[in-house]
Amino acid sequence: MECKQEKNMTFCNCSYPGCSRKGICCECIQAHYAKGGKSACMRGAERDPATMGLAARALKACDLNSARNLEFCVCTWEPCNNKAVCCNCVRNHFAVDGSDRVACMR
Repeated sequence: MECKQEKNMTFCNCSYPGCSRKGICCECIQAHYAKGGKSACMRGAERDPATMGLAARALKACDLNSARNLEFCVCTWEPCNNKAVCCNCVRNHFAVDGSDRVACMR
């Protein structure tokens, strides 16, 4: 399965024009988390309300990076089916007003 970068671009609020991680949530979260910061979508940036339905239409698994992402995933909710699938996690948690945070960005 390929990375869902194209779908992720519909709600990515990265304002850096040359960002090579734009739309690749796991890469973005990992880079910001390593520096002690938060990605734009987790800093209170506003989300386009039209993108709120993306979580329901997202695939439930991402074989591309999930094994690697488990190394830094801090989710402790056991029934979570988005564990280590950062793009699905961000889609699920990123509220329209930017107030809902994923565990690694709290």
